[in-house]
Amino acid sequence: MENGRRFKFVVLGRYPARLRGNEPQVTVNLAAGTGDRLAYCGTLTMSEEEWSAFLAALRAGLKENVEVDDGQAAHVI
Repeated sequence: MENGRRFKFVVLGRYPARLRGNEPQVTVNLAAGTGDRLAYCGTLTMSEEEWSAFLAALRAGLKENVEVDDGQAAHVI
């Protein structure tokens, strides 16, 4: 991205559905900024399916400027 903006998501947890008909959930923290200077922006909780769709949309527009740390080695998506 030309302006050098980065967006980093850290997966805090994944939660199975406890009631039939509910979807498993994922909670992530978001930090954004430029270079090595990232500022905490908020916490998101959504279904696993919504998370996948959200990341796909971000990937389409922001490409390598989106990073996800899911508790394993951090990787660029």
